[in-house]
Amino acid sequence: MDKHKISAMSEEKRTALINAAMAEFAQNGYKKTSTDTIISRAGISKGLLFHYFGTKKDLYIYLYEYANRIVMKEYNDKIDYESKDIFVRLRSMILLKFKLIEAFPAVLDFISSAYFEKDSAVVEVISQDSRKLYQEASGKLLEGIDRALFKPGIDHKIAIQIILFTIKGYSEAQASSEKKTKDYSSQINHYIQEIDEYITALKAAFYREDRV
Repeated sequence: MDKHKISAMSEEKRTALINAAMAEFAQNGYKKTSTDTIISRAGISKGLLFHYFGTKKDLYIYLYEYANRIVMKEYNDKIDYESKDIFVRLRSMILLKFKLIEAFPAVLDFISSAYFEKDSAVVEVISQDSRKLYQEASGKLLEGIDRALFKPGIDHKIAIQIILFTIKGYSEAQASSEKKTKDYSSQINHYIQEIDEYITALKAAFYREDRV
């Protein structure tokens, strides 16, 4: 993505375009977003937009990859993988997500809207990229975890799948196409409390008693 020709655009115009486009797509969805509205909000010409992006779809896909690259960089740079306890890593990832909501609200709003996007023009690309990102993130999360923490006789593979599916399911249950980052920000303490309760229950089910 660093080699995308948008890098030749001035930083001021590039930032304005990215912010305007993400805000419009997040608010209205792919189909209802107009490139005319984007260029008006960004303060650039339609010719300039289509010089860098041949179609609205090209712009959307670029933004989706751009937004996820920001998030994945934050995860890779700021998650402490020194702990070999899967629950410590999971909790760290969840807390970082809340920090990202406050640090990059427009980016997270756009990613959230993309999750609920149903337009056939982009849905397959989003689905493929989402699977790839989930596999990348879960692979990093599980790298080198201490399986000795689990109860004797526990099937580690099944236990880990249950843990991941539970936390992922909780996150998806809180998501909504109507919610924006400001809605999550006001309930962060509540979400953290619930996640801690889930983690406590999962540890009791799968970890040795002396590590619960």
